[in-house]
Amino acid sequence: MKSCESQAIESVITYMSEEVAPPRKNGELEFREPWENRSFGMALALYEEKRYSSWEDFRSRLIEEIKEWESTEHKDSEEWNYYEHWLSALERLVVETGILNKREVDTRTDEFLTGKRDEIFY
Repeated sequence: MKSCESQAIESVITYMSEEVAPPRKNGELEFREPWENRSFGMALALYEEKRYSSWEDFRSRLIEEIKEWESTEHKDSEEWNYYEHWLSALERLVVETGILNKREVDTRTDEFLTGKRDEIFY
């Protein structure tokens, strides 16, 4: 995968491998809930702003999250939601790269859930 300086975001989305490609309906990205769209947009915005060095940084975490879910016994009893794994990968990325610490992620999550925050960035 190319570095973030040279790979356009449209190319990243279009050429995502099947194992991690987001759900589509009639060729269009499919989001069932607003938080799915937001988490998708946050990962792309951080990439475009060069907050992490390559798309592979995110992609590898997404693959790990999906493989972990596939390897557990509960996979047959829980409903699959692609964006739950996307969000988990994004949370890991921002913590592991030092963009935010775990406490900041938890605080911002709580703010969104309680309505104290309705913007992604300020």
